[in-house]
Amino acid sequence: SVYPSIHPSIHRSISENEETMADASRLLWRPLQLASSAQAPAAPAAAAAAGGANPPPSWKERDQKLKSFIDKLPKQFDYRVSFEDGAFAFVDSKNIILAKASVKLLMSYNLVKKSVVGGWANPSVPKKYVGSELKGPQAASIKNTDVEQKEADMMAHRIADASGCDFVYKAVNRANWVYLGLINLKILDSKQRTQFNSTTSYLELVVMIIARLRKVIMMRQAQPVSIAKAYHDAGLLFFQQAKTTFSKNTNAVKTLNAGGTMLMRIANELKMWAIDVKRAHNPEQVKQIMQKLLNFEQAAILSGR
Repeated sequence: SVYPSIHPSIHRSISENEETMADASRLLWRPLQLASSAQAPAAPAAAAAAGGANPPPSWKERDQKLKSFIDKLPKQFDYRVSFEDGAFAFVDSKNIILAKASVKLLMSYNLVKKSVVGGWANPSVPKKYVGSELKGPQAASIKNTDVEQKEADMMAHRIADASGCDFVYKAVNRANWVYLGLINLKILDSKQRTQFNSTTSYLELVVMIIARLRKVIMMRQAQPVSIAKAYHDAGLLFFQQAKTTFSKNTNAVKTLNAGGTMLMRIANELKMWAIDVKRAHNPEQVKQIMQKLLNFEQAAILSGR
C-alpha cells in the first residue's frame, strides 16, 4: 500500500498548543506523488557500516547517482511504497517493478509552513521502517519550523546517515516533500519483474482511515482548522490511491473516489467551526459526521464483498 506520511511534531520542545493541533494530523497518512529528484549503485552506507571500508560517498555524489539512474527509467515510470513490509519500487506504466529497495520514512517537509516532521513521529508506520531519531549533539541540527528547502535536504541526509540508508528519494506534491531512505537499491532483469503488490486491500485502507477520522472528530482539544485539515488530507489520500495503487480495480476506484468527495465536503463543513465557535464540537454536528463515516464504511464493505 502506498501510504505516505503524516505530520505530527518533530520535537517535544514545541508548545502544548502545537502538540494538540498536531494530534489530529498524526492519525492520518498523507498522499505522495511522483518526484523527479535525486544507477542502482552499491550500497554506500551499508558498506561503510559493514566494516572498516572507505567512508561512503558524499551526499552530492549519491544524489547525482540516483538522479542519473532515474533519468534512465522509462518516461512513464512511477514509484510505489509499502510501509507494511518496508518495500519501495520504481514501476512502469503497467505497475511492473523495474527496480526495488528497502525503504524507511525519514521525514516530511511542508513547503507552505516551512516545517519538518520526523518519520519517527508517525505512529502508523512500523518503527523498523522509519528513520532513526537524532539525539544528543546531532539533534541540534534538526529544527521543526522556519526550515528552508536546502536545509530540509541536509536534514534528510543526516537522518538517512543515522538510519543506514544509501540514498534519499524525495517524493513531492504541491505543498509537501516526503523524504524516503532507500537501502540496497537493485535493478531487476526482465525475468525477475513482477507487479508491485501491496499487502493492504482498499477495504482495509478505508477501515483504517475511517477509524482514525472518528478519533479525530472526538478530539475536543484539537483546533477546528487541524481537524478540517485531517479530513481534507484523508480525502486527498483516497483520490490518490484510486489513481495509483488501486487504479486497476473498478470497485476500489469508485469507492475511494466517493469517499474522497465525501471527506472533502466534511472538511469544508469543519472549516466553519473555525469561523463560528458555537458550532465547534457541537454534539449534534459531531453525531452527523460520525453517521456519514459509518454509512460510507458500511457501503464500502458491502460493495467490496
